Amino acid sequence: MHIKTVAAILVWVAVVLLLLNNMLKSDVIMPIGIALTIIAVVAYFSPRLKKGKKVADKEE
Repeated sequence: MHIKTVAAILVWVAVVLLLLNNMLKSDVIMPIGIALTIIAVVAYFSPRLKKGKKVADKEE
């Protein structure tokens, strides 16, 4: 699987958890949803950051 696909799946899981949090009023689900969202954003943008760093190294 591509990293962008994994990140998209994580975001969908986080959205579902946050919707469940609204219905169940649970204090445990909210931090899990936020953590999954942060992990998905980092996973989505990390290949771009690595690619940008390689381009910057080649210019020097």
